[in-house]
Amino acid sequence: MPVGLEDDDDLAARTVDAATPRPVPWGGLVAHLRASTAWRRVVPASLVMAATEVAVRLVVRLRPQRLERARLAMAAVVGGTPREQDLPRLTRRHLIVWPQAWETAWRPWQLRRMPVEGLDRLASVAPGRGVVLSTTHYGPPIAMAYLPRTVGPIYAAVGDHLFQSNPPGYDGHQNEHSRAMLTGGGWQLVRARGSADVFARVLRGGGFVSLSFDVPGSARVRFLGKTVGVKSGTARLAADTDSVVLPAAMVRRGSGWAVHIDEPIDPRDHPTWESVLQATADVHSRLVLQAPEYLESPLREGGWAAATADGWHAKAGS
Repeated sequence: MPVGLEDDDDLAARTVDAATPRPVPWGGLVAHLRASTAWRRVVPASLVMAATEVAVRLVVRLRPQRLERARLAMAAVVGGTPREQDLPRLTRRHLIVWPQAWETAWRPWQLRRMPVEGLDRLASVAPGRGVVLSTTHYGPPIAMAYLPRTVGPIYAAVGDHLFQSNPPGYDGHQNEHSRAMLTGGGWQLVRARGSADVFARVLRGGGFVSLSFDVPGSARVRFLGKTVGVKSGTARLAADTDSVVLPAAMVRRGSGWAVHIDEPIDPRDHPTWESVLQATADVHSRLVLQAPEYLESPLREGGWAAATADGWHAKAGS
């Protein structure tokens, strides 16, 4: 744990609260089975992945509006990029790969074996400097659950849903599984709202924090070939605390996944925090465009008010 944080009662209270198990009210047998890890230990992942693809294709035939929703999402992601020509294929892939990504997340024994590439880049960061791990909502959810066991404690900004009571059914199981996996893997979860001061203290103590880059905000960057409004916290925190930004993402490696750590972005090499934020956006654009169908839809609940091939805006009309 970073120097000076062991006795921080406020921080301790926050992280202990996140580690408290929360029951999931019964939401039916189907939801319970979907969230079960027991049967997944005996059923090969490849078989479930294939069955998931067949099921999604059947659902699309019965509910073509889902295909249109996926097309709008992928058009917003790849519009203005070289991958735009792949839109029809990416649309169908997006519908298939997201339930498959969650299938991976329900298999913690696979996550424990997830390789981490680029650790030498983390080692290049000067001792005593904080690190802002910058990620996107890309690939299998919670797939970096065990990263702290390799790099040390990571303080992460998360939504209120991981602190609240779980709703009944599958959504509640997802929330509880995510909370349990992250805290069990060594992540220190902190409510995103009001976390800036906490994270600044962690970084000044030479600690490690994690922020999602693809979160709606008012700072405008060029991301995926278009202007996108994102939150500026990643760059501001790094600049204010003399910390480095370390972009990271899940990447496909054969039939599996790996945690990829990219080159550090040092605010000392940039004139402004805006420049740091744009450099971060450039790295994430490159990583996402390798397989853009794995990026969570910008049209998701809690996402951008407007997201098209021309740009993503946090507020309608902005």
